[in-house]
Amino acid sequence: MSTPATVTPPIPDVAGLRPRQQMAMECARCARYLGASGEVLVDVRHRGLLFRLWVCGPACRSPTPRPQSGA
Repeated sequence: MSTPATVTPPIPDVAGLRPRQQMAMECARCARYLGASGEVLVDVRHRGLLFRLWVCGPACRSPTPRPQSGA
């Protein structure tokens, strides 16, 4: 019996993120406002600077895209 392989979602490209996503004000995946909630996705270096990318929750960690609500 083998253990299931974990699927690691791709890390967002820091250069392609909006400034609010780079500054952890919005989710690095779906760009929703984080407020006081959120989880650290990963720490990455871009142009010699350290960025800590945040996501809004476990749903944004999954490799399948989250449905966008039309508002």
